[in-house]
Amino acid sequence: MSFEEKIKKIAGDREHGSSVLVDHICQELASLERDPAYEKRLKWAFRELRKIDESMVVVHHLLDSLEPCIGPDFPDELKAYESRWRNIHRDIARHLLEKQDFTGQTVLMHSHSGMLIGVAAEVAGQAEGLHVWQTRSEPGGEGESQYQELRSRDIKAWLIEDERLPDIVARLDAAWLGVDQFNDEFFVNKLGSRRIVGLMQSVQKPVFVLGDSRKKVHQLKFSEEIFEKTPFGQNVFLITESSE
Repeated sequence: MSFEEKIKKIAGDREHGSSVLVDHICQELASLERDPAYEKRLKWAFRELRKIDESMVVVHHLLDSLEPCIGPDFPDELKAYESRWRNIHRDIARHLLEKQDFTGQTVLMHSHSGMLIGVAAEVAGQAEGLHVWQTRSEPGGEGESQYQELRSRDIKAWLIEDERLPDIVARLDAAWLGVDQFNDEFFVNKLGSRRIVGLMQSVQKPVFVLGDSRKKVHQLKFSEEIFEKTPFGQNVFLITESSE
Protein backbone atom coordinates (compact mmCIF):
# COMPACT_ATOMS: atom_id res chain seq x y z
CA MET A 1 0.00 0.00 0.00
CA SER A 2 1.40 3.40 -0.98
CA PHE A 3 1.84 6.38 1.34
CA GLU A 4 -1.14 8.08 -0.27
CA GLU A 5 -3.34 5.00 0.13
CA LYS A 6 -2.40 4.71 3.81
CA ILE A 7 -3.19 8.38 4.45
CA LYS A 8 -6.59 8.00 2.77
CA LYS A 9 -7.27 4.94 4.92
CA ILE A 10 -6.49 6.90 8.08
CA ALA A 11 -8.68 9.81 6.95
CA GLY A 12 -11.59 7.38 6.47
CA ASP A 13 -11.10 5.45 9.73
CA ARG A 14 -14.31 5.43 11.80
CA GLU A 15 -13.31 2.69 14.22
CA HIS A 16 -10.40 4.12 16.20
CA GLY A 17 -10.19 7.03 18.60
CA SER A 18 -8.13 10.15 18.07
CA SER A 19 -5.08 8.93 20.02
CA VAL A 20 -4.76 5.86 17.80
CA LEU A 21 -5.22 7.96 14.66
CA VAL A 22 -2.44 10.29 15.80
CA ASP A 23 -0.12 7.31 16.28
CA HIS A 24 -0.94 6.05 12.78
CA ILE A 25 -0.46 9.51 11.26
CA CYS A 26 2.93 9.97 12.92
CA GLN A 27 4.03 6.53 11.74
CA GLU A 28 3.14 7.26 8.12
CA LEU A 29 4.61 10.77 8.10
CA ALA A 30 7.86 9.41 9.53
CA SER A 31 7.99 6.70 6.85
CA LEU A 32 7.81 9.10 3.90
CA GLU A 33 11.01 9.07 1.86
CA ARG A 34 12.95 12.32 1.44
CA ASP A 35 12.66 12.62 -2.35
CA PRO A 36 12.21 15.73 -4.55
CA ALA A 37 8.43 15.51 -4.05
CA TYR A 38 8.72 15.20 -0.24
CA GLU A 39 7.23 18.55 0.73
CA LYS A 40 4.54 18.37 -1.95
CA ARG A 41 3.43 14.94 -0.70
CA LEU A 42 3.41 16.16 2.91
CA LYS A 43 1.19 19.11 2.00
CA TRP A 44 -1.18 16.76 0.20
CA ALA A 45 -1.28 14.48 3.25
CA PHE A 46 -2.18 17.33 5.57
CA ARG A 47 -5.00 18.44 3.26
CA GLU A 48 -6.35 14.88 3.16
CA LEU A 49 -6.09 14.42 6.94
CA ARG A 50 -8.03 17.62 7.59
CA LYS A 51 -11.08 15.72 6.29
CA ILE A 52 -11.11 13.90 9.65
CA ASP A 53 -14.04 15.03 11.81
CA GLU A 54 -13.20 18.17 13.77
CA SER A 55 -14.39 16.45 16.95
CA MET A 56 -11.07 14.57 16.81
CA VAL A 57 -9.34 17.51 18.47
CA VAL A 58 -6.04 15.72 19.08
CA VAL A 59 -5.70 14.94 15.37
CA HIS A 60 -6.21 18.58 14.47
CA HIS A 61 -3.82 19.67 17.24
CA LEU A 62 -1.15 17.57 15.53
CA LEU A 63 -2.00 18.98 12.10
CA ASP A 64 -2.02 22.58 13.36
CA SER A 65 1.28 22.05 15.19
CA LEU A 66 3.18 20.35 12.37
CA GLU A 67 1.84 21.76 9.11
CA PRO A 68 3.76 25.06 9.57
CA CYS A 69 6.93 22.97 10.00
CA ILE A 70 6.82 21.40 6.53
CA GLY A 71 10.31 21.86 5.18
CA PRO A 72 13.84 20.52 5.76
CA ASP A 73 13.38 20.30 9.54
CA PHE A 74 10.03 18.48 9.44
CA PRO A 75 11.38 15.05 10.56
CA ASP A 76 12.96 16.62 13.66
CA GLU A 77 9.79 18.54 14.49
CA LEU A 78 7.75 15.35 14.12
CA LYS A 79 10.06 13.48 16.51
CA ALA A 80 9.84 16.30 19.05
CA TYR A 81 6.04 16.27 18.89
CA GLU A 82 5.91 12.50 19.36
CA SER A 83 8.33 12.66 22.28
CA ARG A 84 6.25 15.34 24.02
CA TRP A 85 3.02 13.33 23.95
CA ARG A 86 4.12 9.67 23.71
CA ASN A 87 3.69 8.38 27.28
CA ILE A 88 1.04 10.60 28.79
CA HIS A 89 -1.18 7.57 29.43
CA ARG A 90 1.24 6.70 32.24
CA ASP A 91 0.68 10.06 33.91
CA ILE A 92 -3.08 9.69 33.50
CA ALA A 93 -2.96 6.20 35.04
CA ARG A 94 -0.95 7.55 37.98
CA HIS A 95 -3.47 10.32 38.65
CA LEU A 96 -6.33 7.83 38.29
CA LEU A 97 -4.79 5.54 40.90
CA GLU A 98 -4.42 8.52 43.23
CA LYS A 99 -8.20 8.92 43.03
CA GLN A 100 -9.13 5.28 43.63
CA ASP A 101 -7.51 1.94 44.39
CA PHE A 102 -8.70 -0.45 41.68
CA THR A 103 -7.30 -3.62 43.24
CA GLY A 104 -9.93 -6.34 42.79
CA GLN A 105 -12.40 -3.87 41.31
CA THR A 106 -14.66 -3.98 38.26
CA VAL A 107 -14.85 -1.09 35.80
CA LEU A 108 -16.89 -0.32 32.69
CA MET A 109 -15.30 0.87 29.45
CA HIS A 110 -17.00 2.18 26.31
CA SER A 111 -16.17 2.62 22.60
CA HIS A 112 -12.56 2.29 21.36
CA SER A 113 -9.76 4.49 22.65
CA GLY A 114 -6.02 4.01 22.51
CA MET A 115 -5.76 6.17 25.61
CA LEU A 116 -8.19 3.97 27.55
CA ILE A 117 -6.34 0.82 26.54
CA GLY A 118 -2.99 2.30 27.54
CA VAL A 119 -4.33 3.46 30.90
CA ALA A 120 -6.03 0.10 31.53
CA ALA A 121 -2.76 -1.74 30.90
CA GLU A 122 -0.90 0.56 33.31
CA VAL A 123 -3.54 0.24 36.03
CA ALA A 124 -3.83 -3.54 35.62
CA GLY A 125 -0.08 -3.79 36.15
CA GLN A 126 -0.41 -2.08 39.53
CA ALA A 127 -3.89 -3.08 40.71
CA GLU A 128 -4.14 -6.85 40.94
CA GLY A 129 -7.48 -8.40 40.03
CA LEU A 130 -8.81 -5.60 37.84
CA HIS A 131 -11.87 -6.67 35.82
CA VAL A 132 -13.39 -4.84 32.86
CA TRP A 133 -16.83 -4.88 31.29
CA GLN A 134 -16.55 -3.50 27.75
CA THR A 135 -19.63 -2.28 25.87
CA ARG A 136 -20.11 -3.30 22.26
CA SER A 137 -20.65 0.43 21.66
CA GLU A 138 -23.40 0.69 19.07
CA PRO A 139 -23.75 2.17 16.55
CA GLY A 140 -20.59 0.84 15.00
CA GLY A 141 -19.74 -1.91 17.46
CA GLU A 142 -16.11 -0.81 17.74
CA GLY A 143 -16.13 -1.79 21.41
CA GLU A 144 -15.53 -5.38 20.31
CA SER A 145 -12.12 -4.36 18.94
CA GLN A 146 -11.25 -2.74 22.26
CA TYR A 147 -12.42 -5.87 24.09
CA GLN A 148 -10.13 -8.02 21.94
CA GLU A 149 -7.18 -5.71 22.60
CA LEU A 150 -7.79 -5.74 26.34
CA ARG A 151 -7.81 -9.54 26.27
CA SER A 152 -4.61 -9.57 24.21
CA ARG A 153 -2.96 -7.62 27.04
CA ASP A 154 -4.07 -10.24 29.57
CA ILE A 155 -6.66 -7.94 31.14
CA LYS A 156 -9.70 -9.83 32.39
CA ALA A 157 -12.51 -8.45 30.24
CA TRP A 158 -16.07 -9.30 29.21
CA LEU A 159 -18.07 -7.89 26.31
CA ILE A 160 -21.59 -6.66 27.06
CA GLU A 161 -24.38 -5.46 24.78
CA ASP A 162 -25.23 -1.82 25.40
CA GLU A 163 -28.85 -2.52 26.28
CA ARG A 164 -27.79 -4.87 29.11
CA LEU A 165 -25.90 -2.24 31.09
CA PRO A 166 -28.69 -1.82 33.70
CA ASP A 167 -28.20 -5.51 34.57
CA ILE A 168 -24.62 -5.01 35.75
CA VAL A 169 -24.37 -1.38 36.88
CA ALA A 170 -24.80 -2.24 40.57
CA ARG A 171 -21.77 -4.55 40.35
CA LEU A 172 -19.46 -1.88 38.94
CA ASP A 173 -16.99 0.12 41.00
CA ALA A 174 -16.40 2.81 38.35
CA ALA A 175 -16.69 3.67 34.67
CA TRP A 176 -13.77 4.87 32.55
CA LEU A 177 -14.71 6.90 29.49
CA GLY A 178 -12.56 8.38 26.78
CA VAL A 179 -13.02 11.93 25.52
CA ASP A 180 -12.56 13.58 22.14
CA GLN A 181 -12.89 17.16 23.40
CA PHE A 182 -14.00 18.99 26.52
CA ASN A 183 -14.51 22.38 28.09
CA ASP A 184 -15.27 23.41 31.67
CA GLU A 185 -18.87 22.18 31.50
CA PHE A 186 -19.10 19.25 29.07
CA PHE A 187 -17.11 16.42 27.52
CA VAL A 188 -17.69 14.92 24.07
CA ASN A 189 -17.46 11.18 23.51
CA LYS A 190 -19.13 8.34 21.60
CA LEU A 191 -22.93 8.05 21.67
CA GLY A 192 -24.00 6.14 24.77
CA SER A 193 -21.67 7.99 27.13
CA ARG A 194 -24.45 10.18 28.56
CA ARG A 195 -26.54 7.10 29.35
CA ILE A 196 -23.59 5.47 31.09
CA VAL A 197 -23.06 8.57 33.23
CA GLY A 198 -26.75 8.56 34.19
CA LEU A 199 -26.67 4.88 35.14
CA MET A 200 -23.53 5.31 37.24
CA GLN A 201 -24.97 8.36 38.99
CA SER A 202 -28.12 6.38 39.80
CA VAL A 203 -26.02 4.00 41.91
CA GLN A 204 -23.64 6.72 43.15
CA LYS A 205 -20.58 5.27 41.44
CA PRO A 206 -17.80 7.42 39.91
CA VAL A 207 -17.18 8.07 36.24
CA PHE A 208 -13.60 8.94 35.26
CA VAL A 209 -13.20 10.78 31.96
CA LEU A 210 -9.66 10.08 30.72
CA GLY A 211 -7.97 12.29 28.15
CA ASP A 212 -5.05 14.60 27.55
CA SER A 213 -4.94 18.37 27.82
CA ARG A 214 -4.81 18.84 24.03
CA LYS A 215 -8.51 18.03 23.99
CA LYS A 216 -9.62 21.13 25.89
CA VAL A 217 -11.41 23.62 23.63
CA HIS A 218 -13.27 26.88 24.10
CA GLN A 219 -16.14 25.88 21.81
CA LEU A 220 -17.32 22.31 21.31
CA LYS A 221 -17.71 21.25 17.69
CA PHE A 222 -18.65 17.68 16.78
CA SER A 223 -20.81 15.43 14.62
CA GLU A 224 -24.00 14.38 16.41
CA GLU A 225 -24.19 11.26 14.22
CA ILE A 226 -21.39 9.65 16.24
CA PHE A 227 -20.73 11.80 19.29
CA GLU A 228 -22.66 13.48 22.08
CA LYS A 229 -21.85 15.93 24.84
CA THR A 230 -22.33 15.04 28.48
CA PRO A 231 -22.16 17.46 31.40
CA PHE A 232 -19.56 17.14 34.10
CA GLY A 233 -21.68 16.60 37.18
CA GLN A 234 -21.93 14.61 40.36
CA ASN A 235 -19.26 11.89 40.57
CA VAL A 236 -17.89 12.69 37.09
CA PHE A 237 -14.15 13.39 37.22
CA LEU A 238 -11.83 14.55 34.44
CA ILE A 239 -8.34 13.03 34.60
CA THR A 240 -5.58 14.39 32.35
CA GLU A 241 -1.80 14.13 32.41
CA SER A 242 -1.69 17.45 34.27
CA SER A 243 -4.38 16.69 36.88
CA GLU A 244 -3.60 17.79 40.42
